[in-house]
Amino acid sequence: MASLYELTGDYARFAEYMEQTELEPEMADALTEALANLSDDIEDKLENYAKIIRNFESDVAGLKAEEARLAEKRKAKENSIKRMKAAMLEGMRTAIKPDKDGKLKLKTRLFSFWVQKSSPAVVMDEAYIENIPEQYFKPRKEEDIDRKKIKADIESGVDLDGIAHLETSESIRIR
Repeated sequence: MASLYELTGDYARFAEYMEQTELEPEMADALTEALANLSDDIEDKLENYAKIIRNFESDVAGLKAEEARLAEKRKAKENSIKRMKAAMLEGMRTAIKPDKDGKLKLKTRLFSFWVQKSSPAVVMDEAYIENIPEQYFKPRKEEDIDRKKIKADIESGVDLDGIAHLETSESIRIR
């Protein structure tokens, strides 16, 4: 069976041939009948394509719903992990004595746990937008703030009180 592309090309060639040539009546009848059959084939192909498209659209809707369901499930698990790690961190701060280097560590049969400080991160102060100097906006997008430049300046001693400050946090690590 011919593809829709092939049928469309055949139809166009027949139509063009019939328009450009003076045909004898029996040849014109034969071509008209062939064109009608081709037209029926194209209609069948189009209907079959439409059926497949409807099935695919249904599949896509089902897949989108499944993606949303899985994303919700993933978020719930990620939130559970955050809560458990926060509880573990608090437990280690409370119950574990720091080692000689001042670090909180614990080793069990299966895992090693330790508390690790993050590198300092830029935290923007309230109402910073009105106070931030122009040099801290990225050149291409004025609404984007160059946090790397702010961090470098704060670390080098530039006073940005009321605009931004650096904060470190702690998190639990498991190996």
